[in-house]
Amino acid sequence: MKRNVYFKGLIGGIFFILVYCIGYAQEKLITPEMIVNIKIISEAQISPDGKNILFQSSRQRKDDEKPGAQWSELWMVSASGGQPYRFTYSDKSDRSPRWSPDGKWVAFISTRGEPERAQVFLIPSDGGEARQLTQAENSVGAFKWSPDGRTIAYTVQDPKTKEEQKAEKEGRDWTVADANYKHIRLYAINLSTQESWLVTKSDVSVWAFDWSPDGKKLVLVGSEKPLVDYQEMFSKLMVVDASGGQPTVIVKTEGKLENPAWSLDGKWIAYRGATSLNDPYAGSVFVVPATGGTPENVTKNYDGTATWIGWLPKSNTIVFAPIERQSAALRSISLTDKKITPLLTQNIILAGASFSADGLKMALVANTPRHPNEVWVGETKKGQVTRITKFNPELEGLTLGEQEIVKWKGKDGWEIEGVLVKPVGYQSGRRYPAVLQAHGGPESADLNGWLGTYSRWAQLLAANGFAVLMPNYRGSIGRGAEFAKANHRDMMGKEFEDMVAGADYLIARGIADPDRIGIGGGSYGGYTAAWAATAGSKHFKASVMFMGIADQISKVGTTDIFWEGQLVHWDMILYDNFDFFWSRSPLKYIHNANTPTLILHGERDARVPIGQAHEMYNALKWKGVPTEFVTYPRAGHGLTEKAHQLNFMNRVLGWYTKYLKDGITGR
Repeated sequence: MKRNVYFKGLIGGIFFILVYCIGYAQEKLITPEMIVNIKIISEAQISPDGKNILFQSSRQRKDDEKPGAQWSELWMVSASGGQPYRFTYSDKSDRSPRWSPDGKWVAFISTRGEPERAQVFLIPSDGGEARQLTQAENSVGAFKWSPDGRTIAYTVQDPKTKEEQKAEKEGRDWTVADANYKHIRLYAINLSTQESWLVTKSDVSVWAFDWSPDGKKLVLVGSEKPLVDYQEMFSKLMVVDASGGQPTVIVKTEGKLENPAWSLDGKWIAYRGATSLNDPYAGSVFVVPATGGTPENVTKNYDGTATWIGWLPKSNTIVFAPIERQSAALRSISLTDKKITPLLTQNIILAGASFSADGLKMALVANTPRHPNEVWVGETKKGQVTRITKFNPELEGLTLGEQEIVKWKGKDGWEIEGVLVKPVGYQSGRRYPAVLQAHGGPESADLNGWLGTYSRWAQLLAANGFAVLMPNYRGSIGRGAEFAKANHRDMMGKEFEDMVAGADYLIARGIADPDRIGIGGGSYGGYTAAWAATAGSKHFKASVMFMGIADQISKVGTTDIFWEGQLVHWDMILYDNFDFFWSRSPLKYIHNANTPTLILHGERDARVPIGQAHEMYNALKWKGVPTEFVTYPRAGHGLTEKAHQLNFMNRVLGWYTKYLKDGITGR
């Protein structure tokens, strides 16, 4: 009798194990191949009557096409839902759709013309053939309809002169630094006459602009040099006559400046700006009289960071999309009482919104921990939106790692937050290999949304048995300007301690194995990974350094953000502080290095020049630390080609598997 019971129990146990294993084997897990083929949705624009939504979707290049970034397409969907359909057809990119104010036309930018330069095209909103509107010598960067729909303003960078083109063909094409700038100028074109004219008649490069409601003027963000550094740090808020003229500065601003927006009554101009020269992000909302004057920061005591602003139709109300810690939101600010009010009560990750002409309906693009960006629509007053597209059906039914917002104490007692992604099949009480992925910037933040992209590895690693912590250390946005400035004059000081404390938190919770902690990231996250591999090597068993910094002295002198990096990241100048910059360089601590480090870098990276990767690789080889160095041709500060992204993800996954999982038993 006892033997029968024993065998019945044994058979039952074996059956349970088989069912569990079969079920686990049948789980649908995310892969690098899935990630590179995800269609990326953006630019949702609701029609003036609120009935239809135009949006932009990406598609991968075909195998027989030359390498490059994904092509973009324009799609349409009814605001009431239904099957989306492709609105324009081209074998090249169509992007940035915008409805005419009367809703009868759609303008967009396309590379479909000959020669292959991006130009503005027009198409009837009910369909038909698109026709080319602009005939600029260079590609159009951005455009906007005038309020009456009769004119479109657009930006174009100065082309090479005929003499320069001839010299280039003859091999006499050298470059003199800080000379012969090619400005980004503002133009306008009349849709009836096809006449175009230069709006900005002085040497100002235009980075952003908006029309006055009467169509007589434009407000713009411009700088005296067409350089990224000048765009970031030395832009000014200006106004210019739409008929053409000299842009004039209307208000004194300091530091970063973006996103000008003219109020519908014509009396005010709103913009996103910095609170000081050393503020890392243009994350505060300012308002200034359209005639000029003293600007007011209407989010002065707000514990968040604005990433987009606009005006709510038919009202004197500003709308803005902020990051608030690990979440994103949609808020409004009435100019009457300056009260900040929620426009959306859902926990979805969005970057802005589009409104119908009466302001009653809104459309937006948003993601959640379960899916990447999709189109959502809803009634403005209800504060709720509904998802109406499913553009990546292959992701349905995926088994993903559970995401959780977590908090821990930094070494000095500061509360730090982040997003934890648990491994698929997580079991409480079992310890896992863990990876800390640091975001870039440092003025950025990781949000509790979709974390399955080539550069955000959390769900990919979770599908392969890793726990992943994405810390929003001091210096991150989403908690106000002061928190974003909290790492000034202390790069890789307390901010790195915040991250190490996050790893300790995972160990204390019983999630992470203390002997199997890895780290990695890109850009500033790559700097973190390099620092962790040398100065902080005792904490980490594997590191992935993507677009990272090895030597802060040589980096500052070769980057395209010479001023921005020093003014808002360091809050000090290299040439007055050589010793300090060297003290915060990973190479200084190469004698401490014992962490196997994978180094990946774009060949044409101007932000973090590839010499940084060469320096780190050679130093690690000299020290005898396991290392690998991979260079991606044609790539700048990030990877856009499918083959490159696939290779990148497989190498990252392989590196962590080798040094955090393979050959380790007993856990």
